[in-house]
Amino acid sequence: MEYNYKTLNLETMMKYIQDNAPQDKEWFKSVAVTEKEIQDKKTGKKKTKQVYNHFKAREEFCKKYMPEIIPVAKKKQPSKAEILANW
Repeated sequence: MEYNYKTLNLETMMKYIQDNAPQDKEWFKSVAVTEKEIQDKKTGKKKTKQVYNHFKAREEFCKKYMPEIIPVAKKKQPSKAEILANW
């Protein structure tokens, strides 16, 4: 299967870990899910909620298993004004 960084989704990452590294399930859960403190609008009490962060999960997953598919930043091109100033 061909993997693409931009189209990688939770189901694909879970299947990959299940098939290739089942011992890393807890690691992935700890990376992908964080606890966020929210305030109940009705009662005003604070409570914690588990929140899935796809961007962090995808980045950490790729760093560990597929570093070659992480996009590399392009080299910054000089502006037209800089080119003309040095001309």
